[in-house]
Amino acid sequence: MQGNPFTITPEAQSSTLLSDSWQRSQRYGLQPTSDEFPRLRGGELADVLESNRSLQRLAQPVATPLAQRAAGLQSVVILSDASGLVLQTFGNSAAMEKAQSFALEPGNIWSESGRGTNAIGTALAIDDSCEVEGRQHYLTRNQDLYCAAVPLQSPDGQIAGALDISGPAHIPHPHSLAWIKEAAKQIEYLWVKQSLHPQQWLMSLHSRVQKLDSAEELLLVFSDNLLTAANRLAIRELGLQAGQIGQMTFQQLFPRLTQTAVSVPLPITFQQRGYYYRLRAPTRASVAVPAQPALNLPFCASGEGEKMVRLLNAGIALCIEGETGCGKEFLSRELHAHSRWRSGKFVAINCAAIPESLIESELFGYQAGAFTGANKNGYIGKIREADGGVLFLDEIGDMPLALQTRLLRVLQEKEVMPLGGNRSAPVNFALICATHRHLAQRVAEGAFREDLLYRLREYAFTIPPLRQWPELKQFIPALWRSLGAAERHITLSDALIHQLALCRWPGNVRQLQSLLKVLLALADDGECLGVAALPEEYQSAQQTSAPGGLQQHDAKLIADTLARFNGNVSKAAQALGVARSTLYRRAARVQRK
Repeated sequence: MQGNPFTITPEAQSSTLLSDSWQRSQRYGLQPTSDEFPRLRGGELADVLESNRSLQRLAQPVATPLAQRAAGLQSVVILSDASGLVLQTFGNSAAMEKAQSFALEPGNIWSESGRGTNAIGTALAIDDSCEVEGRQHYLTRNQDLYCAAVPLQSPDGQIAGALDISGPAHIPHPHSLAWIKEAAKQIEYLWVKQSLHPQQWLMSLHSRVQKLDSAEELLLVFSDNLLTAANRLAIRELGLQAGQIGQMTFQQLFPRLTQTAVSVPLPITFQQRGYYYRLRAPTRASVAVPAQPALNLPFCASGEGEKMVRLLNAGIALCIEGETGCGKEFLSRELHAHSRWRSGKFVAINCAAIPESLIESELFGYQAGAFTGANKNGYIGKIREADGGVLFLDEIGDMPLALQTRLLRVLQEKEVMPLGGNRSAPVNFALICATHRHLAQRVAEGAFREDLLYRLREYAFTIPPLRQWPELKQFIPALWRSLGAAERHITLSDALIHQLALCRWPGNVRQLQSLLKVLLALADDGECLGVAALPEEYQSAQQTSAPGGLQQHDAKLIADTLARFNGNVSKAAQALGVARSTLYRRAARVQRK
């Protein structure tokens, strides 16, 4: 590379692992003398920290004593996510101050593609432990550092992050790599144990019987007879692949065993190697993780909600159809909260609301400098944010045709490449799409890919309009409580609920929610609201005809709300649950008509 002669230091040449990493760093286009480091700040960092809260909670009791041990080496312990972004740094004040000078505090991204050869990024790249010392680092800026890292694996077999020890390179670190390996093993062990549901089977194995009930044992978790979780020790030693989790059964793993409880260790042979094992049967007690309450939905028959949860748990893509505002996102969030994906984020993106020029970068993310105006730190994108959770694509029928090809590839290959990047990142998420359009018709018009339709619409469910909900009278008080009415002890009278149930609701749930927000904003604490509290157009059965439809309703609601607040746009917008800019825009639109 012109102006950047590529010479691997003798220190890096001492290891094939390190020399391979240096060569990858060169292919990334990194300059060894660069001091521009990728970093997240503000809201983006807060979102990432929130989505990794469970990992931080699990790591805390292990990382804290490790940091105390590492303090004698003037070192800190670092927890990162799967992209190499620092989530938390553990250490004393002196070590922390030193860490900040090396950009080891939360928000900094230590991916190999962003910072070249380093323990966190390289360990994540090779999915194995890694030790990088001094001049073995690719960037000269980091060559005063020593670091050792181990990837952390979630119970479903996916890389969730990395654990690292970093400190001055001039201080010997004879035990740091062993310490970090042991700590990572403990975290993964606790992760499986703490995520165990009382209705799951737990199998523990080890070649030495005295190692059972320790962090050294191999752990396998079965839901009924399906393998649903395992620690890294089990996956590696038993020769499993992460993709087999959720696919392989107990009988396929152990064809000569009967799936019955074993409390006293028994011998077993697996792939010509001897082990001792225990098998704990499911318990129905409410200790550990309580079962989720039944998902009863006000717009469908009993049991339909549970069926959709089972489909989502199995990785089936759901497509929710219905009129605008009928509760598609509400249903999707409920499914997420009741599914096995609930520990991950619910990431929603409206394909119709984002400009076509931006939707690609929003979905797939981008590398630093990928285009003019791009964030200098890059952006991971909504798809990677949803890793381990649910990706909700609203108004999927309006996605530009060119992007549909890229989305299909992500769904097929389970990996995503950011704009300007040259390396894909693995992803694992559940997918829910929503639309008010007729997708088959869009296919016939040439506006939607047929192969993507079949991939997105593995199971379709249509939400009826609000006016047709059989449990509407029960839903209205539930929605009222969800808005915070219970905290203020404000209730709705039976007469008011009955009156609301008579309305046609052209704007469906969105319209009902807007109205209830206005009622709540105007009500006094402890008040029971009657029909007289409703805006005039809702007080008679004439509203059932809804002349003019949703647009006329919006105009009337905006006008009435502004009048109630004496033209105060800020207060009216707050009551309606919209941004001031949105209210200005809609009000202007009304005035033009």
